[in-house]
Amino acid sequence: MGFTKKFVIVSSTLVLVIGLWVGLRPTKAQLGTAKFMFFYGSKFDEHEVFDLDEAEKIVRHARFDPDKRTVMYFHGYIESPEVESVHVIVDAYQKRNDHNLIVLDWTQLADGNYLLEAVPNCRKLGHKLGSVLLAMIAAGLEADKLHLVGHSLGGQLAGYAGRTVISSSKKKIKLKRISALDPAFPPFYPGVIVTHLSDKDAEFVDVIHTDAWLYGAPVSTGTADFWPNNGKTLQPGCPKRNYKPLTDNDLCSHRRSWWFWAESVARASSFHSLRCKSWSDFKEGKVVRSSQMVHMGIDCSLDAKGDYYLQTNGSPPYSKGLAGTKYE
Repeated sequence: MGFTKKFVIVSSTLVLVIGLWVGLRPTKAQLGTAKFMFFYGSKFDEHEVFDLDEAEKIVRHARFDPDKRTVMYFHGYIESPEVESVHVIVDAYQKRNDHNLIVLDWTQLADGNYLLEAVPNCRKLGHKLGSVLLAMIAAGLEADKLHLVGHSLGGQLAGYAGRTVISSSKKKIKLKRISALDPAFPPFYPGVIVTHLSDKDAEFVDVIHTDAWLYGAPVSTGTADFWPNNGKTLQPGCPKRNYKPLTDNDLCSHRRSWWFWAESVARASSFHSLRCKSWSDFKEGKVVRSSQMVHMGIDCSLDAKGDYYLQTNGSPPYSKGLAGTKYE
């Protein structure tokens, strides 16, 4: 089934969803409201907040470890650092304890009318972040140790930031890795008005799809794309959708992507997957020749390329291990 046919199938749902997003209250937020939260302890409240224009101070912070990799997490639409996803992600990285952890708080910019404000803000902030990242790199942050991770609209934001780093450095600097967790669908695909995340935005771009064609990206958009349980609603363990946009029930499959990511951070070498041409091939055990098993999530091999499939459990622990590579 082609892109056009699939779009027709979900068009009525998208009209409903977009109608709600456009109808949300307007909020006139400024780029200066975005902040970085630098976490340096074992508890959520052990962090320090920095304006983007003083982000170089993070690199010179006494608790910043230049020998560690640095991860930046970007939350999604109408979210804030107080939502469950951010706390779960932060907790996972704090337990792993091998990264400098920075969370972008863009609460005000990610609020309001989705199409008229949040999406344009995403583009503007992405350009700003690209310049901020270059300033941090000039201050001593190693570009090859920097990893951007974003959920939903935050995934598209990571793409804008990566693109800006490339263009503003005149192609001299390219981020090592961007990971997008069910990156936002409308209006990024087919991307007539805005540009969506792609494999060109960093040296390696991995994407986890869990709600394709509704809230999440409908097509392969990275260097390696992962399609757990075919990457669509309903993810195992999620309740039947009530199609009331932006409710906990309706967002269950979309949110499952960050749950998977957090578990991959907390449990090394989990979420085994296989490269296949389609979900049908995966179900029949038809694997792309010469391809190797790859871990979905933080431990993904940077040599991975193409589409990968797996099955998961419907509740934690979500990873089935090797058993997830055999359809049942």
